[in-house]
Amino acid sequence: MINSTIKHIATVFPVNVEALKSETKLQQHRVIIKDFSLNTSTHGIPGIARSQSIPNLLFWSISFITFLGIMLYFIIQSILAYYSYPTQTSVSTINEWPQAFPAVTICNYSPFRYDTFIEPYLNYTNSLNLTNTTDTTTFTKQQALYVYDYLQYKLNRNESVNEFYYPLSSMLIKCVYNGANCSAADFVQFTSSTYGLCYTFNAQASHINNGTIHYNNENGYSGELELDLYIHSHQY
Repeated sequence: MINSTIKHIATVFPVNVEALKSETKLQQHRVIIKDFSLNTSTHGIPGIARSQSIPNLLFWSISFITFLGIMLYFIIQSILAYYSYPTQTSVSTINEWPQAFPAVTICNYSPFRYDTFIEPYLNYTNSLNLTNTTDTTTFTKQQALYVYDYLQYKLNRNESVNEFYYPLSSMLIKCVYNGANCSAADFVQFTSSTYGLCYTFNAQASHINNGTIHYNNENGYSGELELDLYIHSHQY
């Protein structure tokens, strides 16, 4: 259609057909670019396209190029920072003296004393026909199957199992902290599901050491706790 129009005009008015075609294509490209510039959501470009004077054109062009450069700068900086994998380590040192002596907990590897446990346990299993023995010198795998049930039975009846545990008084032979003697009264006991009764030295409690804890520099020492324990290994 365009080509036929150009040829018709060329027959009426003598012109260079090729030059007219080239100018028409250039005009079409300009229209497309201008339409895009006027309708794009990119800031600055519509202002350039709408400019009717050179000062406006320069203002919008300089503003667009400036902020485009700033945007590209920060994008490039972010990419470079990401691939450089920067790390920041903050180290602070606090010198504190005197320091509190740490709490020390001891537990017997065996939760129950065999000599106090075996007889009432066999009475329980025999009464339920789970076992049929009065031999307290051996403990078989078959007998061990019902230990949990026996403990559950005792607890359900609100009966204490403390008689089966190792009291600290039976294990503690010697206790010395920073040159001063200590005793079972300096320990706080708690129950462990794995080891039975456990005992903690230097646990803050109102009835021990006037409710305070021990510090390393007491008696001119640097925090030394000496314990000699009898573990009752023959009861294992």
